Amino acid sequence: MKIVVTGATGLLGKATATHLVAAGHEVISVDRKAGDFAAGSELVVGDLTDLDFCDKVISGAAGVVHLGAIPNPTDARQFNVFQNNTVSTFAVFTAAAQAKVKTVVYASSLSAYGFAYSDEWSSPLYAPVDEAHPFIFEESYALSKEVNERSALMWSRRCKTAFVGMRFPWTNTPEKTLELARRFNDEDNLPPDPRFPKGIVAKILWTYLDLRDAVTAIEIVLNSDITGASVYNFAAPEIMAKAPTAELMAKFHPTTEIRSPLPGHTAPLSSQEFVDTFGYAPRHLINRDEI
Repeated sequence: MKIVVTGATGLLGKATATHLVAAGHEVISVDRKAGDFAAGSELVVGDLTDLDFCDKVISGAAGVVHLGAIPNPTDARQFNVFQNNTVSTFAVFTAAAQAKVKTVVYASSLSAYGFAYSDEWSSPLYAPVDEAHPFIFEESYALSKEVNERSALMWSRRCKTAFVGMRFPWTNTPEKTLELARRFNDEDNLPPDPRFPKGIVAKILWTYLDLRDAVTAIEIVLNSDITGASVYNFAAPEIMAKAPTAELMAKFHPTTEIRSPLPGHTAPLSSQEFVDTFGYAPRHLINRDEI
């Protein structure tokens, strides 16, 4: 299968392209600048906000994995992230529809719900958080994710391409996840780090995903017969913290309604819809003893 992977010099993009090459697919790696990309793939550099470029690079593809985006709300005026992330995604979707691509898998985010990057502390209305939880965001990165999900829904009504959004949490290697978990465990005693604002781990509900599970899930979706537009939470079933989930929720999110038990270190985010649909659950968990 010919598959286009955007954001292919990024962490998840390169890992996805590498996995798909190893699985025997023809992979076109796309990014707006040259960088380290998957061996065995072809790198194409260009601007995804340019529809003509998207048409050219996606032509002939059976699948698209769209991971190219500014990864957080980096601009104070809330404009650049929204403009880039929504226009590039709409161009990719438009080109995929034109090319009659079978399936587009794109990165949505746990951040779409609004907890992660809120200026004021924000908690889920209920937990476990499922796909029906309302978006309560107040910044442009999360807003761009909702716009992209709605763009996918629109295009699914205009063509036969399937659009699947993955609401991923923090997605990284076990070593980087443990680094973040250790920071949360001792953040009151550590100097500030702009990469990890104080409280961010609690704001993302201590959720994480191993890169290996992310790329496996993406390939499973690409190989499926799914149709229409859909979105799925997909995170490890356990949290990256030493304390039990119920204790942490009571401390950091006391207003959240707990709708079903959260025993032990159960993640307060449900991935059950993906598991039921595709038969795959995240398997790679951190060793909590190493936190």
